[in-house]
Amino acid sequence: MKTITLFLLIINLSLTAQQRQFFTQPDLENKIGKHFPIENYKNQENSNFNVDDLKGKMSFINFWSTTCEPCITELPYLNKMKETLGNKANFIAITQDNKDKVEKFLAKREFNFLHITDSGQELKSYFPILRNPMTFIVDKNGNIQEITGIIDETKLDAIMGIFKE
Repeated sequence: MKTITLFLLIINLSLTAQQRQFFTQPDLENKIGKHFPIENYKNQENSNFNVDDLKGKMSFINFWSTTCEPCITELPYLNKMKETLGNKANFIAITQDNKDKVEKFLAKREFNFLHITDSGQELKSYFPILRNPMTFIVDKNGNIQEITGIIDETKLDAIMGIFKE
């Protein structure tokens, strides 16, 4: 009986993993299929976003830092995706860095997303461990569909395919 149960569990995990494009860290698996709490974050007017702000079109949410070298390395790929998809999706970058630090960074480097800064408390309350860079692909209902680490040329086609579904 134990062997059958173990076998069925392995089959179930395998089938679930095959439905998604990317491997997700085990401590983040429970976020897949759940609402992304955009309403916990502040917009540029220092008001909380609305719970419905991510509804209606897919969203690409990137967690990053100005001092994170892998974050900087992925910027050309992120900008390429935004350029290709345009207004077909929301492109949001969230960091715990303060607004001044981000503005100085953006004066030297191109990163064409909507930036949410000063989010240290929100990030600490949401993530068991924050790994930068990390990206959430959120469906049209505001639910997390995929989670992945650094974006590079090997992931571009898979991501573009998700947005074109």
